[in-house]
Formats: sequence, C-alpha cells, structure tokens
Amino acid sequence: MTSRYKIVVIFLLLAVICAADQATKYWAVHNLMGQPAMIYLNGLFQLVYAENPGAFLGLGGGLSRGVRFVVFALVVFLGLGGMLWYIIRKNVSKVNLYAYTFIIAGGFGNLWDRVFHEDGHVIDFMLIEITGPLRTGVFNIADVFIVVGVLLALLGEYLFEKSKSPKASQT
Repeated sequence: MTSRYKIVVIFLLLAVICAADQATKYWAVHNLMGQPAMIYLNGLFQLVYAENPGAFLGLGGGLSRGVRFVVFALVVFLGLGGMLWYIIRKNVSKVNLYAYTFIIAGGFGNLWDRVFHEDGHVIDFMLIEITGPLRTGVFNIADVFIVVGVLLALLGEYLFEKSKSPKASQT
C-alpha cells in the first residue's frame, strides 16, 4: 500500500468522521442542552447533554484548566500526530490503517472541543443503560470511533499473529 493511498484514506476518513462528530455535537448543543433526556428503547438508549471537562468517565475533570489543556490537548495532539506519522511512514495492514485512522479521527474530534470551548470541555450526549448500574458513561461520536478503532486494532493484531503462525511452523 502506497503512502499516497494511505494519506488519501486517512484524510478522507478524518474529514468525514470529524465533520459527523462536530455536526452531532452542534445538534446536541442546540437540541439537548437544558432539556430532559430523550429516552428510547425503554431506557436502553438515551440522548442527554453533558459537558465533560476530563477524559474517559470524567477522569481528570477536577484538574485546573491549564493542567487539563496540557494533558488533554497538547499531549493528546502529540500522541495523535505520532500515530499519524507512524501509519503513513510504516507498513501497516489495511485493518490497522482504518483502526488507527478511526482512533486519530475520534481523538481530533474531541481535541477540537478541548481547544475551542472556553473551558476546555468535550460535548457528550449519548448514554446506554442496560440495567441499574450497568451503563456507559455519556459519550459522543468521536468516542464511538475511538472504541471501534481500538477493537479493530486488536482484531488486526490477532489476524496478523494468526497469519504469521502457519509460516513459522513451516520453517
């Protein structure tokens, strides 16, 4: 797979995923903020507006704005840039190209919020509640792509290792 092919795939997916993420967050701000939760499927799926100053499940949300900016914006930016450089420069499978691009796009979607919202929060608006305490935190489209990317990367590693093992036993 050529670098040119990878760059086209990466930037097309980045544009589409980031646009979808920002469009749904815009919708959430204008339709969910200050409103009661919209409940679907007998409470299994809910649309509820939340502003998350921290990371996963609000982790680090109590840190000062400056520390949160360094950790959740600068460090994340460097990590995403490193991942982008890696998938462009190194030989990766198509599965991992998509996996890492999903993670990068989701990361940039949330990074956009951190940089351009006055207090550095991320807009979340979806919740899945299976029963009682068995529920997700409130999340957004960017988070969905990050999770799908991680799962795809794990699958890609599994498939890669599986493809290597028959060759190793033949030698």
